Amino acid sequence: ARNFYVTLQQVIRSVLIIIFPIAFITLFAWATAGSTNGTTSDPMRAAVWLWLGSHLTPFNITSNEVSGYLSYLPLGAVVLPWLTMRLGYKRVLEVVENKKVSRAYFIIAYLLIYLLLTLISSNSQVSTDLFRGLGILFILLLTATTDLKVENSIKLPIQIFLIMLGIAGILFSISLMLNFSTAKNLTIVLNPGILGGLLLLLLQLLYLPNIIFTTLSYILGSGFSLGKATEISPFIFNLREIPAIPVLAGLPSDKNIWFLLPTLMIAIYGWINLTLIFKLNIDTKSKRQLILRFFVVSIAGVMIISFITSGSLISSNMSPVGVNPLRIGAVVTAHLLLVL
Repeated sequence: ARNFYVTLQQVIRSVLIIIFPIAFITLFAWATAGSTNGTTSDPMRAAVWLWLGSHLTPFNITSNEVSGYLSYLPLGAVVLPWLTMRLGYKRVLEVVENKKVSRAYFIIAYLLIYLLLTLISSNSQVSTDLFRGLGILFILLLTATTDLKVENSIKLPIQIFLIMLGIAGILFSISLMLNFSTAKNLTIVLNPGILGGLLLLLLQLLYLPNIIFTTLSYILGSGFSLGKATEISPFIFNLREIPAIPVLAGLPSDKNIWFLLPTLMIAIYGWINLTLIFKLNIDTKSKRQLILRFFVVSIAGVMIISFITSGSLISSNMSPVGVNPLRIGAVVTAHLLLVL
């Protein structure tokens, strides 16, 4: 009982470290918005929603103005709760001095607080998708409470994948700079004000991991969607209206066949890793197992990331948004099989 009480205290601290600053921001924004109705419970509930959203928890939204499903959430926002989980778990471990007990109690306590906050913040207009939310939260808790040791067999694929993401980020940055005037005009149209401008900038920074992976999918040829019946890739350009978000000024304006050249990155990625596997001084059966593991990690990895970084933006017109997991998985599979 004492161990669980200590763990629960640390979990509450880990949660409040994030909720308190968010609550201050939402209260300040609410107080300066000049609303003639509503109560102080509204910004506090919004703070809890933002906390849940930072755990990639999807929302079902039903109101007179708009109804839909919100699952396209910023991947960059996960970093802060994941770090607080990891630091909180380490402090619990220092007191309890038992890894299995500390981990089990921390996960249980965090899940209980999560469920309590979900219950408190839900109303007739906004509710969470608990099935998907609990699944993502459980994965976050498992990784945060585990000693992360990357095996040598998957360390190189991860490093090359990060280099590919870096190249995609550079290309997107160049595109955004070339269309800076459009981004500026979008910001002027929004007229967010000083506080709103800072929050808009923060939100766009948190969405950068989603955008960079989407750019990678584009230059690999699998493309992405930005709403219903849309398709954007180097050889297909079918786009309707877009949200007035400044960072979207970096979107391509037409088909760009020459952007298929970076697709060779997958072939280079496969050739480097498979060559190193074939050069290992081990038996044939072990080589086949390593090749199979390499294929599974590569294909499943991009599909999982595409699932996490994609989703729906409330309205039916803005669903789906992001990368299609099956399509990018098929592209990576075809290239790796060709190299093999």
